[in-house]
Amino acid sequence: MVEVPLPPQSSMAAALVSLLLLITSLALSPSVHGSPPEPVVKCKSGNADCVVTNGYGAFPDRRTCRVAGVDYPTTEDEVLAAVSDAARKKQHMKVVTTYAHSIPKLSCPGGPDGAGLVISTQKLNRVVAVDRKANRMTFQSGVGLRPLIDAAAAEGLALPYTPYWQGITLGGLLATGSHGSSLFGKGSAVHEYVVGMRLVVPTSSPDAGERYAKVVELAEGDADLLAAKVSLGVLGVVSQVRIH
Repeated sequence: MVEVPLPPQSSMAAALVSLLLLITSLALSPSVHGSPPEPVVKCKSGNADCVVTNGYGAFPDRRTCRVAGVDYPTTEDEVLAAVSDAARKKQHMKVVTTYAHSIPKLSCPGGPDGAGLVISTQKLNRVVAVDRKANRMTFQSGVGLRPLIDAAAAEGLALPYTPYWQGITLGGLLATGSHGSSLFGKGSAVHEYVVGMRLVVPTSSPDAGERYAKVVELAEGDADLLAAKVSLGVLGVVSQVRIH
């Protein structure tokens, strides 16, 4: 065992004073807050003639994605109407979240003529239902991680594991698979706590209500739920997510 000599008392006193001054200066300093990214959809006229990007402001290929318009649904019925209208027009569509931090563009829904539609979940961000007895909560897919945590805490609940950034959305982190992984059981992956989902998908022919879209509900035991949990955004617009 090595004995470490103590510094002289005068040095210890000076160090203590310096530490106290540092703590005081930090306590008196104004709070520093980060600024959120700019909107990822910018339009020339209302919600029409738009440019789509992400929170980084550019895609790796540096090409611009242009679309004919953007829709901001606030309810599942409004999502259904938006998807139905685009499907009826045979219009390509893509979902974006509030800050859209996914880096790859994959496929711009506008195509070379910019005629596609973007459906934003920015306003699809509320708590749908709380089942305190079963420890389950249902959220709209555009809810941010911070509001989700706060809403759960208000009910005495908590999401066991979360990604690092509080500005991401529940639907976005599920659709892009950006939420960890586990070898078995329930571990650090958010999708392992998902017990139900509702998706709005386009149809090739109208129903009795002349809608070219329908709602697909998946619950525990449905084989398709496993795919929908990490759908990479290709199975439809996620409208609601139930977490246990």
